[in-house]
Parts: sequence; C-alpha cells; structure tokens
Amino acid sequence: MTFDPTAHRGVRYAARSGYVLVVLLATLTHFHFDSDPAMVAWRWHRALVFATSGSDVVDAARNVLLFAGFGAVWLVTSPRLHPWREVLWITFIGCVLSACVETAQLLSASRTSSVNDVTTNTLGALLGAAGVVMMAQVLARLHARATVTGVPLLTVAASYWCAVGAEMFSPLYRHGMNPWTGGSISHRLANALRYVKPFNVERVSLTDMALFAPGGAVMQVALVELGMGNGAAAWLVAGAGVLFSIGVEIAHGIAGQPIEVSAIVGHGAAIALGAVLGWCFGPSAAGRGHERQRARVLAAALGVLLVAWAWRPFLPRVSWQAVASQVTAVHLTPLGMLGTTSDLFGVMDVAEQFFLYVSIGVVLAVWPLRYRGWVANVLPGLYLAAVLEVGQMVVLSRVFDVTDLLTQCAAMAVGFVVARRAGCEPRGELLGRMRPVAGHAGECEA
Repeated sequence: MTFDPTAHRGVRYAARSGYVLVVLLATLTHFHFDSDPAMVAWRWHRALVFATSGSDVVDAARNVLLFAGFGAVWLVTSPRLHPWREVLWITFIGCVLSACVETAQLLSASRTSSVNDVTTNTLGALLGAAGVVMMAQVLARLHARATVTGVPLLTVAASYWCAVGAEMFSPLYRHGMNPWTGGSISHRLANALRYVKPFNVERVSLTDMALFAPGGAVMQVALVELGMGNGAAAWLVAGAGVLFSIGVEIAHGIAGQPIEVSAIVGHGAAIALGAVLGWCFGPSAAGRGHERQRARVLAAALGVLLVAWAWRPFLPRVSWQAVASQVTAVHLTPLGMLGTTSDLFGVMDVAEQFFLYVSIGVVLAVWPLRYRGWVANVLPGLYLAAVLEVGQMVVLSRVFDVTDLLTQCAAMAVGFVVARRAGCEPRGELLGRMRPVAGHAGECEA
C-alpha cells in the first residue's frame, strides 16, 4: 500500500519546475531592464557589500524561508538512497540558482542584487533539505513507539508548538509598534523593555488560550507515549510553556512590538492548562477504544483546530467590494503579499501555515481516509486547505493569500512523503474497515 507521489517522474519534474517558477516570480517581478554599463558597474559594487540594517534582516528571513521550501521540495522528490549527499547537491543547486537570479538583477533598475541574498538563499536551501532528512530520521525512530494513535504524537506536538510560537511572535490581533525600534539587538531589547505593558486581565486573549491549550495537552500525552511519567510530563510541559512564552514575547519585543505581560500570562497559562488536562484525561483517552478510533479523534481534532486558526474571529465581511478586494494580482502572486510588508511578521505567518499543516500529512500517511478514490492519501488535506484559505475571503480581518495555500499544500506533501519514507505504512482506512499491511498487522515497518 505504499504510495509516494514524488516517485512519478512527471510529479517530480512538475514540483521542481513549479517551485523554480515561484522563485523567479518572487525575485524577478517588476523587472525594469537597464543595461547602462555605468549603472551595472555601480550595482555590482553595491552587491558585494554585506548589509546588516533592519530591512536587510527582514529580506534575509524571507530569502531563507523561500529557499527552505525549495530545498524541502527538491529533497522529497529526490531518491532516498543517499539523503545527506542529496542535501549537499541541493545546497549547490540553490546557490547556483540564487547566483543566476542575482546576476540577472544587475540589469534591473528596480531590483537589488546582493551577496547577502546569495548567502541566505543558499542557507535556506541547506536548512530546508537538511530539515526534511532529520524529520525522516526522527520519525523512523519514533513510529515504533506510536502506541496511542499509530501516529508519533511528538511530531504532531512539536509542529503545533512551532505554529504556536509563530503566532506568539506575530499575533493576529496586536499590530502596534514601539517608537524607535531600529538599531542593534541590544538596543532593540532595551527599547522594548522601556515600553513593557503591565498585566491587564482584559488584554488576555481567550482565543489564543483556546488555540494554545491543545499544544500543551498533546505534548503531555506525547511525552507519556515515549515513557515519561504522567505527572512529570505535565509539570515539564507546563514549565516549558511558561519559559517558551517568555522567550517568544521577548523576541516579539525585539522585533518592534510591545512586550505584554498579559500575553505571557495568558499563553503560559493556556499551555499549562492543556498539560493539566492531558495529565487528568490523557491516560483514559489513550486506552479508550481501539487505535483507529483514537486516530479518528486526533484527525477530527486537528481539522477543527485548523478551522479555528483559519477563520477566527468568525465574523463575515459585510460587502461584496470587501470580498472582491481579496482577489487581486498581489493576492494571487506567490509571495506577493509578503513583499508588501517590511517586517518579520509576514514571514512568521508563512512559517505558521507550514507547521500547522505538516502534521496533517503525517496523519494521512499513517491513516488515509481511503486507499483509492477522490479522498485517497493526502488529497483530503489539500481540499481542506483550499476551502479554509478561500473561505478567508469572506472572513472579517482575514486575508486570502495564495502563498499560504501553496505553503499548506507543500507542508502536507512533505509530511506525507517523509512519513512514508521513514517506514510508516498505512494502518488502515480511517473511514473504512481495518486493513492490516503485509507483515505485522497495522504496524509501521522500520
């Protein structure tokens, strides 16, 4: 029953060429040709200077994010024989692609060539490819101990915590900026501490607490699944949640937004509450029913959470003009919306989408809804992502962005392929009768 869509040559070439096209769209749009030798020479000298201003840091983060996706897509469409050798090859390809793009930008009056970009693009390709290899190795070690749902819960918990961290760093409902946010990291930190907002119970976001608490619960159950004591896991997760909340809020302040004690308290309390709920109800839930029933609960819970993340605050746009404003060239261009911002918060939003959806691919690799047909394998996740992202057109304060949709689909494909390559065979149809795989019934093979 092994299914690997990237094993087909057509899919492999389509995925790679499609991502290269995304890179070209992101880096060569608004290309105004200018071949004046004097201007080309000036751009060449400017390109060789390393820059470290605030806008350069933001550009670096965008470049790393863009080419991390390139590295991940190229890796999952590569043979699985020598993964680390492939990582080196993909890093080289990323470097060559970046150098070609930056060279072409020397002939543009509106684009900026930079050695910074070549460096960060190459680093992104390395991190994306290496991240996929390490994820596969971790899954290969964990899947034999996935006794609750058949899905390694630590992978679900870790990806969800990363999404929570991205939301803490770039909150949906807090957009204010501190004055005088520039300068070095130490200057930014000192400035942020000058504008710390004290605790105010009215500033605690109940929406954030509802979204973050499941992260504490699933992490607690994941640690118990790995052999940690029930109470010890709860205390560890609660303490880690508080430290995590403090650390991300400080980073959020360094990025320029006010540090709020209310946010630290609310976020830490939500994760701790989730850990306590896992402590109280995790053992009974983990032993209730059979594995497929528990996997259904996990899949349904993840689906409900994705709806909540995508469509909050669940208020509709009240005019057709407001809805139509979501369908523009910027919204439909990969990285088009990201290019309209000058801070790190758009970058974190894209990262959040990846981490929210990658575990859906892992779940569907182990428990596909059906083996065949229009809901086979990873297809249900793609449908869900499309419905939720398009649905944001009619949700107040949400923005449709094709970049998010592409990121979500890529994340699920990466999670699905990596899980299968790590040795996780499907344990049965989630909506059908149990069909054990060859060898050991319902087990993943190492």
